[in-house]
Amino acid sequence: MKNKNASVVESSYRTFYGKLFSALFSQFGANYVSEIEDAIQNSFYKSLKSWKPNQVPTNKENWLFIVARNDVLNQIKRESRLQTANHFTSTEETENPNEDLRLKTVLFLAKSKNVSSKVKVIFILKNIFGLHIKEISECTLLSQDAIYKSISRAKKDFRKTTKGADFDLTFKQVSENEIAIVEEILYAVFNIGFDSFSEKIKSIINEDLCLEALALAKILSDQFERTTTKNLLALFCFHLARIPSKVKNDKIISFFEQDKKNWNNDFIKLAFHYLEKPEKLNKYYVEALIASKHMTATKNDIKHWNEIIKLYKIMLSLSNSPIMKLNLCYSLSKAQRMDEAKELLQMVENELPNEHIYLSLVKANIFKNTKTLESEKIIDQVLKNINQKIRREYILENMSSDF
Repeated sequence: MKNKNASVVESSYRTFYGKLFSALFSQFGANYVSEIEDAIQNSFYKSLKSWKPNQVPTNKENWLFIVARNDVLNQIKRESRLQTANHFTSTEETENPNEDLRLKTVLFLAKSKNVSSKVKVIFILKNIFGLHIKEISECTLLSQDAIYKSISRAKKDFRKTTKGADFDLTFKQVSENEIAIVEEILYAVFNIGFDSFSEKIKSIINEDLCLEALALAKILSDQFERTTTKNLLALFCFHLARIPSKVKNDKIISFFEQDKKNWNNDFIKLAFHYLEKPEKLNKYYVEALIASKHMTATKNDIKHWNEIIKLYKIMLSLSNSPIMKLNLCYSLSKAQRMDEAKELLQMVENELPNEHIYLSLVKANIFKNTKTLESEKIIDQVLKNINQKIRREYILENMSSDF
């Protein structure tokens, strides 16, 4: 029963962390970010002790909010950082706000001057979406130590830059650049959920996280009606459509072996609805095109892969991402353009860490017919670095075929 209780708290952590942080941030501000973080962690710890079997609160979010808010107030009183303890309203009479303030908080933080986009993204991934440091490290390609330092710096920077700023901003106050930052964040969150390396889930998909990114992107699109956001939504929907076929009987099914009959047609229709050719190309549009090409192809022959290669080259003119270079590298190998693939692989090796899993798998796949021994060594090293059972089994079963 204890494990079941822990499972309830764990699922609540991911669901409510960002909402709690945003609600508390809107009341206490950037001066108290550390206190807010500690209070939220304490509220989840208390829930582990208090939520007995069959006695879990009906409104878990409200329970956590009140406990966390009381905790923040107690910290402030202890540290005597306010002239009067009545500066904030008593929490006993406070209800958890119904409004989801996450998008508003993200936009508010995105507006902060003299804070780099990278630092904003890292801080928001942790505090609005409740991502762990390891997850952030995997999606940003930064070391965990660098992420801890960035978060610490972000707290100081936000305290300075948001001092006196009105949290109750209107959407008219948001610039194009700030919206672009939010799009990048939602893109990162979705990708983390869609290709999760968490050892705590049996699947490789954190569907809740994907749907959260989708929901916030929809609100962003409704508010600002940007073509880039619509294309981001299209990309999300193309990927979400494949979730029913991505894992079967606790085993990963590669894209090209998935049963298309099990794809979600509603999401596919929605993806094409959102897909809109922009006046100026953007990476979300091109990536959504690549996804649609793969999903509608009747043959995965060399002609198909050459079309995909053209799109990836356009993508790289818009975004110099090492992951996109890696995808192009794989596509070149599938089109039997091995010399080009190997040349690009050398470039990518200088941009990604040696232990990067997908870099290793693509490299092993390219060399499997010409440098068999080296390919096998790479696979052995990958298996040493992966603790996720479902991925280990997939690699072991497919190490002699395409990845």
